[in-house]
Amino acid sequence: MTRKLDDVRILTEVSRSGSDRITYRAVIDPVFTIGPKVHGGSLQMVVAAAAERALADLGPSDPADDHDAPKIPVAIASDYLHAPDAAEIDLEVLVRKRGRTVTVMTVDAVQNGRTTVSSSVTCARPDTGAPHHSSSTVLDGTPAGPPADGIALDDSPVAEVNHLGPAMDLVLDAATFPIVRGETGEPVVRGWARPKSGDADTGFAVLVCDISPPVVMNLALFGWAPTVQLTTYVRRHPAPGWLRFAATSTEVGPGMFEEDHLVMDSTGTIVAQSRQLALIPQRS
Repeated sequence: MTRKLDDVRILTEVSRSGSDRITYRAVIDPVFTIGPKVHGGSLQMVVAAAAERALADLGPSDPADDHDAPKIPVAIASDYLHAPDAAEIDLEVLVRKRGRTVTVMTVDAVQNGRTTVSSSVTCARPDTGAPHHSSSTVLDGTPAGPPADGIALDDSPVAEVNHLGPAMDLVLDAATFPIVRGETGEPVVRGWARPKSGDADTGFAVLVCDISPPVVMNLALFGWAPTVQLTTYVRRHPAPGWLRFAATSTEVGPGMFEEDHLVMDSTGTIVAQSRQLALIPQRS
């Protein structure tokens, strides 16, 4: 079974300075690319892994903090400055605040001496137990696993651009991806994702928060839609099984659009959410 998702999160310590700075090195496999450049959600997953590792390597936020549940990255806000390549990349971590409840750090992804993605990462303990309130969502009525008529990444033309197939199973809801039939529709895409091996974890949920094809494809707007900024929230640890997701946009402007991801686990529990601002693909 493939270990691509594990391997990309293997971090080698490069240096550290005092108790608040540490640098790791990761190797981004070409699997984690969309076209020629690294997939934004995959890189954000690596950023989250660096932040979580730094929590352990740089010591606890408070010596008196003996809570059983460890902190994890629960909010990752990433500014995409340059598109990184599938190669070695350094993750420079700086702890900005340590607390018993919340720890905040910055993580800069640096390649060839240039910062490609700069992220603020907030670490805390994810939710457990029943919510105080839940509303209807765009995933209501979506089954826990993909139907027989779903569009599997490995068997679709999408695989020519999205190269993540060796790392994960991805199935798109045919009803919300009309462009494959030569039709257009609303900027809404639903689907299902799971690792090729093992169960989904919070890092995989971060990746899934950027897994949909750009929803503007349903409006016949094709091409690379560069992410300007992506913020992801991790709400809970996912249960075993498929993660189902919905990507939506409220306003597709002439130059930019927002894209929201909602991610649920096999029990129907919300495990992650994201919002990104992206640029409209430029027609050739």
